[in-house]
Amino acid sequence: MRYAAPGLVLLFLLAASTAFSNTALVGSWQYKDAQLNIVADFLADGTFRQFTVGPQGRQTFFGRYQLNGQTLYLQADGGQPAVQAVCRFADPDTAVVTYTSGETLTWTRISAQKPSPAPTKPSEPPRAGGASTKTIKTLMMQRTWEPREQAFSFLLPQGWTLEGGVFNVNPLQMNGPGNTTTPKCDLVVKADARGTVMLRWVPSWNYADLSLAPTGWGTFRPGMHYQGMPVRPIIGARQFLTELIKSMRPQAADIKIVAEDPLPEVAAAYARRAELINQNLQKLGLAPTRFEALALVIEYREAGEHFREVLSTTIADARGGAFMWSNDDTIAFRAPVSRFEEWKPALDTIRASRQPNPQWVAAVTKASGERAKAALETQRYIANVANQIVENRRRTHAEIRHEQWLFISGQEEYTNPFNGQAERDTSYYGYRWVNNQGDVVYTDENSFDPNTIEEYKTREWKRTPIRAR
Repeated sequence: MRYAAPGLVLLFLLAASTAFSNTALVGSWQYKDAQLNIVADFLADGTFRQFTVGPQGRQTFFGRYQLNGQTLYLQADGGQPAVQAVCRFADPDTAVVTYTSGETLTWTRISAQKPSPAPTKPSEPPRAGGASTKTIKTLMMQRTWEPREQAFSFLLPQGWTLEGGVFNVNPLQMNGPGNTTTPKCDLVVKADARGTVMLRWVPSWNYADLSLAPTGWGTFRPGMHYQGMPVRPIIGARQFLTELIKSMRPQAADIKIVAEDPLPEVAAAYARRAELINQNLQKLGLAPTRFEALALVIEYREAGEHFREVLSTTIADARGGAFMWSNDDTIAFRAPVSRFEEWKPALDTIRASRQPNPQWVAAVTKASGERAKAALETQRYIANVANQIVENRRRTHAEIRHEQWLFISGQEEYTNPFNGQAERDTSYYGYRWVNNQGDVVYTDENSFDPNTIEEYKTREWKRTPIRAR
C-alpha cells in the first residue's frame, strides 16, 4: 500500500483531534488542491478509511490508529511502517497540520456527529489517583497569587491547595550573604493532601566549591559554610535531580529513570545572558560560567501506587569567578502513571502561566540592588525561552520522542479577547475560555459555555481564538 503524504496528514489530523472531543471526531475531513482530492472517514472503533483521487487515479486505504498525547501513531493495513505527525486547530472545523517533511496543510471538516448537549454543570475532574482513565473534559483554572508575598501569580486548578512560598534567608544564620541576594521560593501546589498530583517549584541555592581557589579547599569542608553558601563539591544535573527525587520521596521504591533530555536550548539561553560577564572573566584569565540543563522522567512506587515524576534543573558552574555553583529553575511535578497524560496539560499550564508581580519585583530590586534585578530578569528570560522550545524544535524538524516531558508539551498561541495579547498555552483541550481576571476554563465540549454555569456567572467569559498566523 502506498500513501500520498497529504493523505497521511489528514489521518493524523483526525486522530489528534481526540485531544478535544471524542464525539467531534466521528465524521469526514477533506483536503483539496489542484491535484488532489482526499476524504478520510474517522471511525469511533479506532479504524480509518481514506479515499484519494489524484494523478495516480483513485486509491482507497484502510488501517488503525493510536493516539498518545499530541502524537498519533498510524498503522496502515498491509504491514506498512507506522508513522506520526502533529497538528493544531484554528477552530473546531479547521486544522493546520505540519507534516514531518515540514509541509503545512489546512484541512476542513465536511461532516461530523452532532455535539452532545451542554452540561448543566462543569465536569468534575476524576479523583486523583483513582482507577478511572476517563479524560478530564472540563477544567477550571483560577489565577492565584503566591501566598506569602504575592511575588507572582499563576493558574491553578479549582480546589487545589498551596504549601510554602517565597522566603528570605537570614545571613546571620548562614554565616554570610551568599544566599541572600534575592528571595527564594519553595512552593507546592497539589490536588489532594497526599500530593497524588502535584507540582513543586524547588528553591535555588548557591553552593561553594573551592577546588579552583588558589588555596584549594583550605579549612572549608563539605557541611560547612563559606560566605553564606553550603560547602559542596559541584555535581552534574543528572546527579542533582536523582538526589533530589530521593530526598523528596524517601518512601519511594523501584526508582528508575525512563527518559532524559539535555535541553540544550535552556543551557544556551543561560549562556547568552552571561555572555558579558564571561567575556570579562576570560580577560582576567578566569574560567567562564558554564551551564548544564537537564530534564528527567522518573518512575517509582510509593504507598503501593506507580508514579511518574518529571524533574528539570539548570546547573550553573561559576567556580572560575566566584568559587560557587547553583541549581536554577528547578521544577518537579508528578501524577500516577495511569493518569499522567491526563493531568500533564494542567501541570504544564501551572508552570507556564507564572507571571511576576511588577510591584514586588520593584520592591525587591530597591532593597537588594542591581544584582537582584539581574537575577529576576534572568528568571523571566529563561521562562520565556522554555516556552519557545517546542516551536524551535518544530522549526528545525528535530525528532521529538518525549511528548510527556516538561518543556516539549503541546502548546498553542491564542489571542486574549479582552486585551488582544497573544497567550501561549496548552493545546490539549479543544476550547479555551477566559475572563478579565485571568481565570481560564478548558473544555472538550463544543457546546459548553461557562456564561451559562451558575458558579461561573460572576464574570463574563469569552472564548479565545487561535492567534492568526
